[in-house]
Parts: sequence; structure tokens; C-alpha cells
Amino acid sequence: MKDRSVLLRRAVVGALALITVPAFGQQATDQPQDSRTIDTIIVTAQKREQSLQDVPIVVTAVSEQLLQDTGVKDIKDLTILTPGLLVTSTSNESVTTARIRGIGTVGDNAGLESSVGVVIDGVYRPRNGVGFGDLGELERIEVLKGPQGTLFGKNTSAGVINVVSKRPSFDFGANVELTAGNYGAMEGAASINGPFSDKVAGRLYVASRERDGFLDIVRGAGPRTESEDVDRKFKTARGQLLIQPSDAFDIRLTADYTDRDEHCCAAPQAVLSPNPGVLAVLTAIGGPNSFSNPADPFDRVAYSNRSTRQEVTEKGASMELNWDLEALSGATFTSITAWRDWETINGQDADFTTADILYRNPDGNFGNRFKQLSQELRLAGETKRVSWLVGLFYADEDLDSRDQLIIGNDFQRYFIGLTGGATSPIAGIPAAAYPAGGATRDVYQQESKNWALFTNNSIRFTDALELTLGLRYTDESKDLDSHYSNDHGGLGCAGLRANQTLRNTALGLTGAPPQTVAAVQTLYGIGCSVTYADPIFNNVATSQTLDEQVWTGTAKLAYRFTDDVMSYLSYAKGYKAGGFNLYRERNGIFFLPVGGVTLPNNVHLDGPSVDANTSFRREMVDSYEPVSYTHLTL
Repeated sequence: MKDRSVLLRRAVVGALALITVPAFGQQATDQPQDSRTIDTIIVTAQKREQSLQDVPIVVTAVSEQLLQDTGVKDIKDLTILTPGLLVTSTSNESVTTARIRGIGTVGDNAGLESSVGVVIDGVYRPRNGVGFGDLGELERIEVLKGPQGTLFGKNTSAGVINVVSKRPSFDFGANVELTAGNYGAMEGAASINGPFSDKVAGRLYVASRERDGFLDIVRGAGPRTESEDVDRKFKTARGQLLIQPSDAFDIRLTADYTDRDEHCCAAPQAVLSPNPGVLAVLTAIGGPNSFSNPADPFDRVAYSNRSTRQEVTEKGASMELNWDLEALSGATFTSITAWRDWETINGQDADFTTADILYRNPDGNFGNRFKQLSQELRLAGETKRVSWLVGLFYADEDLDSRDQLIIGNDFQRYFIGLTGGATSPIAGIPAAAYPAGGATRDVYQQESKNWALFTNNSIRFTDALELTLGLRYTDESKDLDSHYSNDHGGLGCAGLRANQTLRNTALGLTGAPPQTVAAVQTLYGIGCSVTYADPIFNNVATSQTLDEQVWTGTAKLAYRFTDDVMSYLSYAKGYKAGGFNLYRERNGIFFLPVGGVTLPNNVHLDGPSVDANTSFRREMVDSYEPVSYTHLTL
């Protein structure tokens, strides 16, 4: 609270200082307004400025004024303004996912690329979670629905969220924003814009935002100390420089930095296990208040004895160059060069109770880091009847993903309780078989290179009839090095597999009573079927390679009945790259349910082995869309 008071005082002093300065000699003038006119909405959905009415794409365009009026600060906030856009987070905010028209890629695995592309000032972000920070001062946001596999290209099989921030201008201006709200929300943001000379202008934006957590946490015996979750605490800065030597040439330089230190994402229980034995064991370990019984997510109470801290650091720089070439009949050459570095370190209570069963520490062994270098070149021009564009895109992305799952102090007690208590088949297994603090330590290093050639052209046969044709060739390659290890050695699982009596019981070959068979199957399910306990992953390294070459494109036929009414037919092919599952995979039989099994004792069952091929195939989408709509002007 002390830090928030300091933040508020500084922001108030800054606001008063700006108010008392007479705008550096500028005078306010009354601007005539026509309340009966709706401004033309300009979008860049086809990589050139067009009126929204003239674009044969389903676009939700949100203007600067509307973004300000509704308090939109990031893409999550955008859902209140965009029909068909859904944004969700799962185990932490680095795996935030956007879905358009219900289509998206949901999963906590960093190897899964997004079906909805996020592009900020022309720079592609490699995952949705990488693009979900404070967006600063915005000119507009465009949500393009449906496959955008021609111009935006890389992994946009469901759509694109195209964010356009405010550029520096040669008119001086300053702004201070102070916000206070419930849950202890305290936010401050300030910006300043203006010229350094008649050819150079700059814009600087800084913000700091804090908020208490939405969820109250029952911590049990700890060691967690935080009593809330899903809080917010971050600082961000973004600086821009516009160099404009002439009307035909300009350079825009941008640099940004964001640091977040928050807690996310514990979750209130919505459904309890149908197995009363599970609830009884959890109650015996953690007491009657170790989980929510009955489950009621609207209590906004979660149960977590381990930290859910998340630290996110993002930084980057870009250079955008625009050059009008008179020698090519006014064609415009555009170059966007960008470097991005994004890292997250996370913690997780993996059992979501106050019992200490499984967890991940926020110590750097659970998290992801993306480093990306990208380059886009475009040449676009227009004649009376043809608008044409050709371009080249290249991206070099390095992903370092780390995963660690740690055995808690209550794991063995929980394990024994589920498989029969004092009479459990594993009651005699020493604690060293599943040692408290024993953990997996997996590291994935993936290098991805993507390059593409693309063109998009519109032919106006008449003032009313227009045909748009687009084509893109994409070459994608990925190389993955994986290293799996267990510092617990997998001794418990190895012992279970070596016990032929238990194995025969699990297979239903001993005539044991059903409750005993069920207990032994649970034993294998928790102690061996789960990959974190399997000794076959002790110090294993694998390497994989993937190469894809894909053609995508679009064809649209539009007809304008009047200035206010247009109809079009559209076909588009979208593409999302294949990749690798950045998690443990196995081959072979590691658990066989009974289900009427009558195998003789001498039947040999192949044991499990590490799956060295964790690749999955690309996704291709064909979209057909007949659309007509009316744009009215008051």
C-alpha cells in the first residue's frame, strides 16, 4: 500500500505540473463539429489504408476514442467491444489464448502456435500470451475474422488482431491518466509528444498499474505467504522517434520495456471428484478446509499452499521505413525490422488444494523465453484500375522452454491413502521411492525459421465491381533439442513395474477382489502412468526436425450497389504451422485396465519407451464467406 501511495502522489504532482504549464505557448482553439456526421473508419486490413466500407473482409475496427472511453488497455479488455472474440488464460497468463468465432489454439504447451495472430505495429508476436501486455496509446485496433493467410500469413488460420499505436506527431501534446478502483486498483499513466525539430518528433509513454487479487487464497500450512491471487503489478515504458527528412520518406524507431511481478492463476473449484475416497484422503491430509466442499466458484476462494508467482519481462525494438518512390509511379516501399525478447518465470500449485502433493517453483525451472528477429519488406502501388502489393517476410525465432514438476511432502501419504491406506500394496515402499522435493527437469530448445513471398492485388473492372486475388508461399523449418531428466530417479515406478504380483493383479490375472484390483490400478495410474514418475526419462536427449512448404491465398469478388451498400463473395485458405509437443511422450503399454482381460500369465507385454517423435501436423483451413452489409452515415 505504501508503494501505491507514492505512485499516486507522484502522478498527482505530475498532473498538476502539466496543468500549470501554459502548453508551451500553444493556444486552444474552438473546432467546429458536425454532430450528424460519422467519421470514415480507416483500416489497414489489406496492408494499405482503406475505408472500412471498401474492405472485403469481416473486420471489427475499434477507434482511439472508443478505446479510451471504454478503458481498453490490453487485448483482454477488447472482448467487451468485439463480438466473436474470446480471450482466456489457463494455468498462467503466458498461455493466454485468443479465439475468433470460437476457433483458437488452447493449451499450456509452448510448442502450440496460435490460430489467431497478434500483430502490433506490423510486428508479429510468436504466441498470443506474448502480445497481451499494456498496449499504450492506441490509434485503433482491427480484429480481422477468418483466415488471413495471404498478407499476415504466419499462423493466422482463424484471424488476426492488428494493433496500431499512435505515431509521433509534430504537434506538442501531453496526457496524464490517474485511475482508482475497487480491489485496491491504483493506476497511473503519462505521455508526452512533440517535435525536436521540423524533421524529428518523439513520443514517450510510461505506465504503472497495481491491483489486489480477485481471489482469496486458503493457504493451509503453506509455505505460500500470499493471501490473494490474480493480482496485477507492472510497469511499462514505450518510446518512439519519427524522422521525416521529406514528405516522401520517414523512419519510425520504437523501443519498449515491460516488467510484471504478479500472481496467477489459482482457480476456485467448480466440480469435486466423484470418488469419495479422493475427498476423504485430501481431508485427512490437509484438514476439512483443504478444498472447497461444496464447490462454489462464485465464492472467489481458491486453495493453494504453493506460490503462483509469475514474473514476465518483455522488451523489443523496431524500425519502420516508408518511402514513396516517384520513379515507380508513386509506389510505396515499406520495411519493418524488429527484435523481440520475452521471458516468463512461473510457479504453480499443481494439485490446486492445500495438500502438498505436486507443485512448480517460480525459480526459473518452469517458464518460457522467446527471442525473435523479423523482417518484412513490401512494395505497393496503385493505378486507376489496379491496386497491387508484393512482399517478403522473414522470422527467426528461438524458444527456450523449461518444465519442472516437484513431488510435495504429502505425496506419499496421498498415494498410500488412495490405494488402501494401511493395507495399501505400497504401504511398505520407502519414502525415498517418491522423495519429497524430487522433481523432473526438462529443457526444450527450439529454433524456428519462417520466410514467405506474398502478393495481394485488386482489380476494379468498374466503379462497382472489384476482384481481389492474393497468393503466399511459405517455407517453415523447426529444429528441436529436448533433454528429459528426473532427479528422483523414478525408483517408485521402477519398483512397481518389477513387482510381478502387482502387475498380474492390475491385469486381472490373480482372482483378486475388485476393490484390490482397483487399488492396484490406481497405484499404477498415479505412481507409474504419469510421465513425471517414469524412470525411462532419466537423462534422455532427443533431436527433431520439421520442414514445411505451403501455398495459401485468397479470392474475393465485391460489388458496391451504392456508396453505403456492398456485398462480396470470399474464399481464403489459412495455414498454421506444425510443430512439436514440448512435453514427455511414451510408446508401449504402461497401464492396462482390467475390462474383462483374460490374458494368460505367460503373455509378454511390451514395456514403455520414450517417444522420440513428438511432432504434430500443420493445420489447413478453407473458408467460404458470402457477405453483404450496409454502412450508414447520419
